[in-house]
Amino acid sequence: MKTLVTGACGFIGSHMVEVLAEHGHEVVAGDLPSALAAPVDDRTRWPEVCRAAGARLVPLDLTEPDSITHAIAGAEIVFHIAAVFDYMAPESLLRAVNVEGTRDLLDALVAGGECRRVVNWGAGGIYGIPRPETIPFTEDSPKRPGNAYLVSKWDQERLAHSYRRPGFEVTSTRTTSPYGPRAVYGSGQLLLQLADKPVATRNLRGNIPFVHVRDLCKAALHLANHPPADGEAYNITDDGRLDAVRLARLVADEMGTRPRILPPLPLGLVRGLLSGAARVSAPVARRRGKRPLLEYDQVRYFGHDFLYSNEKLKQTGFTFEYPQPEPGLRETLRWYRDNGWLSASARRG
Repeated sequence: MKTLVTGACGFIGSHMVEVLAEHGHEVVAGDLPSALAAPVDDRTRWPEVCRAAGARLVPLDLTEPDSITHAIAGAEIVFHIAAVFDYMAPESLLRAVNVEGTRDLLDALVAGGECRRVVNWGAGGIYGIPRPETIPFTEDSPKRPGNAYLVSKWDQERLAHSYRRPGFEVTSTRTTSPYGPRAVYGSGQLLLQLADKPVATRNLRGNIPFVHVRDLCKAALHLANHPPADGEAYNITDDGRLDAVRLARLVADEMGTRPRILPPLPLGLVRGLLSGAARVSAPVARRRGKRPLLEYDQVRYFGHDFLYSNEKLKQTGFTFEYPQPEPGLRETLRWYRDNGWLSASARRG
């Protein structure tokens, strides 16, 4: 079966290509020309992984309708992963790619008449900051996207589902924090920083929701072939409960170092101080052409208890390769170490 992966050279996209190849699919890997030509030392783009999996690489720019028409030819299933995932991106760019680019993709797929199912990549963050009365988040929980990126992803999901019609099915995933080899942003930032300095305060006991990237991609493939999934959205998260203290200890143990577990601190006050620091550091980092160490929209998640239900997904018959995050996190840290991604201090550990 011919399948198209948009954003195929990214962290998630490259794993989706591998999973599809393992299951015998003819894979078309679509991504920006710059991504297809990325050098081997680019940690954000992985065209060589797609080539090694036997995929056919094609240029695909969601803001260029002609490139969309060429990329989708013959695709029966489309895994729509391409998006701007950057909390610091301008709102205009987020809407141009995540929303209007999705609209152009769907218009082309409907006009082409060959695609039977689109698996749209949504975001678990659309439920907003958890409140005691709102957790665990289920697919029916109120949607409170708290930044421009999450607003664009919620708008993208609703737009995608508005295209459903007989013969053209749409399913959405709502993933939590995907981790695994090649992760550099989001969970990758967290793990790499902890590998260098495994530190937490004793009262950081809120759950950090994880899902291994292979489980995310295998769930997407499972749902693509599950007829009742048409028109539905699914939380994609593992069964684990892992807080910052346990994570710091796990990382330190894997690195051969000692964690620093600090006395409890007032989380609201710390969150406020970090938010202020993030607002101040962002303009300075931009002037220097670098990413700030702290991003305001990431700091907002600090210290909260994020719990998601994955019962709807499991009721479809899906089983996790990594139901608990600890084994997969250890494997990921080893991958970082073996591939030279850790700082000198972490490697010495």
